[in-house]
Amino acid sequence: MILRWPKLGKLMKQVSELTIDTEERLKGAIDLISEKAILEPNFSVAYANMCRGLMGLKVPSADKPGKTANFLYLLLNRCQKEFEKDQDDDEIFEKKQKELEADEERERLRVELENARVIARRRSLGNIKFVGELFKLKMLTEAIMHACVVKLLKNHDEKSLECLCRLLSTIGKDLEFEKAKPQMDEYFNQMNKIIKEKMTSSRIHFMLQDVLDLRKNIWVPRRGDQGPKTIDQIHKEAELEEHQEQIKVHQQLLSKKERSHTPGGGPNSQPQDDGCGNTVPISKDRPIDTNRLYKIIKVSKASDVNESTGVWRSWEKGCSGGTEAKPASQTSSLLSSSDTDHRDRDHFDRSGHVDGREGSPITKRSFSRESQERGGRSEESAPTPPPSLPKPSLSEEEMEKKSKAIIDEYLHITDLKEALQCVAELNSASMLYVFVRQGLESTLERSTTVREHLGLLLHQLVKVGTLPTEQYYKGLQEILEVTEDMAIDIPYMWLYLAELITPMLHEGGIPMGQLFREISKPLVPLGKAGVLLAQILQLLCKGMTPKKVGDLWIEAGLNWNDFLPEDKDVNKFVTEQKVEFTTGEELGPKEVVKKQLLSGEELSKQLDRLLQDKADNKHIMDWVEANLDEEQAASNHFVRSLMASVCGIAIICEHPYKAIAEQIMVRAELLQKYLNDEEKELQALYALQAMMVHMEEPANLLCMFFDTLYDEDIIKEEAFYKWETSKDPAEQTGRGVVLKSVTAFFTWLREPEEESDKE
Repeated sequence: MILRWPKLGKLMKQVSELTIDTEERLKGAIDLISEKAILEPNFSVAYANMCRGLMGLKVPSADKPGKTANFLYLLLNRCQKEFEKDQDDDEIFEKKQKELEADEERERLRVELENARVIARRRSLGNIKFVGELFKLKMLTEAIMHACVVKLLKNHDEKSLECLCRLLSTIGKDLEFEKAKPQMDEYFNQMNKIIKEKMTSSRIHFMLQDVLDLRKNIWVPRRGDQGPKTIDQIHKEAELEEHQEQIKVHQQLLSKKERSHTPGGGPNSQPQDDGCGNTVPISKDRPIDTNRLYKIIKVSKASDVNESTGVWRSWEKGCSGGTEAKPASQTSSLLSSSDTDHRDRDHFDRSGHVDGREGSPITKRSFSRESQERGGRSEESAPTPPPSLPKPSLSEEEMEKKSKAIIDEYLHITDLKEALQCVAELNSASMLYVFVRQGLESTLERSTTVREHLGLLLHQLVKVGTLPTEQYYKGLQEILEVTEDMAIDIPYMWLYLAELITPMLHEGGIPMGQLFREISKPLVPLGKAGVLLAQILQLLCKGMTPKKVGDLWIEAGLNWNDFLPEDKDVNKFVTEQKVEFTTGEELGPKEVVKKQLLSGEELSKQLDRLLQDKADNKHIMDWVEANLDEEQAASNHFVRSLMASVCGIAIICEHPYKAIAEQIMVRAELLQKYLNDEEKELQALYALQAMMVHMEEPANLLCMFFDTLYDEDIIKEEAFYKWETSKDPAEQTGRGVVLKSVTAFFTWLREPEEESDKE
């Protein structure tokens, strides 16, 4: 089952628009959020963050005139009651068990009792997980958490111990600091005693052992978080499945390097498992990167302790200030205490005051910072060189780590601008061949989309001057040198390489003649240069007509005899590979490939991809010419798809929506080419109208588009007036609201006419 959580910002916006002005409504909202968090523990992080956003909400108190009811205070009350309800549930279950023994309908009651116990257990686990996440956001104090741990340990029943394991797994890392160490040691001594004395079932026994192991491993879990997954994570996992076969590529590359550097097959190497069930050779001489070892970070000094008696007295301070961890002696006395919890409820403070402390701000991770952290943490511990000294260049191993981090992040979020900036910040132009090599290795056996994205990144790096062409060639050559071995395990290797290389031929990249001659050097001796070049040419034909590709080949002065073995029949090769257009011969009627009619969805998808990849206008025009016949390119359907794609890319999805005029201005030439008469301009306006209706008529957005389209002379005045007065029955959906939103535009449009009439 795939679990999804909607964007928190959108949900918070919806909640903030609700009218919560009474204590009853506030309690209702808290009950709703708490119930959802308890019943859906996989989303407890999201619900806790939602509570963090509503933490400052206050309404007039229903019982105390002139006072206010505080969201945080009411929320903590709710969590406390849910936590304390466990003992009441146990008493109810014991009573039902006695009724079961005396009742004749035993089977039915037994099933009902078992179901009730399962539900109660799930609620307890959900609530304790939610409480832990609230603590991690600084909405609860350490004292409350210690009180929870003490009570759960004292109960010794399986449900309490399972909740204890869930709680410590959630917050243990945050409680593990120097002053609280005696308390934590006491907790884990008690847990260890329970395990040794075999006081629980095997299931709880292993859960306790897992928590003990987690602490020994400095609270680093053996497996990552198995909670709900975003769509991006699901897509990434699908790609990782394809990535498994990439290990074979690494083996070929590593074995090639070891054969060249270590005589006799590499005596200094030994096999090591890569974590995926495969074995790869590593060198014994490779230094250990100590910066990758986890560090124990000491937490700052805790706040003062509340000396009041009673386990639940600490909840009183949950809204009024932090407390220091109790000494181990007090913890021991609490663990052995037999006072009933019902009396402790009366100690809970009802004041509702909140301390002024704020939790850690939730901010978006910086791409470059994340990339550097993933690539290696050596910069954190290394001393900063004096400003007068030049920045030391990265070693090949460091460059490889940083390159992998940048590439992985780019392929995950496909933010080209950030990736370009991160590569530039490496400031190691002489080592960028490592980046190229790493990129090619890590994507060679992944999806076509991933290979195209990497090819686009390398093209942009060359285009902006960050990646020197000689560095690109050097990184590419290291892959091409081992293609003969790789082809055994990768049947479609030449197509995959072509998908990675082809984007470099786009405008601003490397000219065809120069690129083809360089990449052929290591392949000509193997007799494989022609195969790779033919695959690249066929891919180019998907973005432009075969005639244009043939013209580029001829203009570059390329000849198949330079790339094929001497005994190879050129004419036969050209025919088999379907690259006859490179010979300069006109295609006969039978040789012209019929262009496939694209559906509306497929057409929009292709246009969106080209625009998102920041393809220039000429590239998009070439694609249209190569993939659409004249009738399709002139159709209303194409015009609408083009306008929707161009304007869709220009929208900033914030509140309120905004249009980036520069995005439209950049595409003015493209739009003018295809909106070449009044009817097509009218169809483009209909497409915009439909987009606004679909987006529920965002304020001022259509007016922004109209202003830009008019100023850039993309759509003429007459087309705007025709759209305004249109009675087409197929275009009336939502038209009234849309027309009203552009009243100011048409008022302004008529002003020059009125002024000229007066003159």
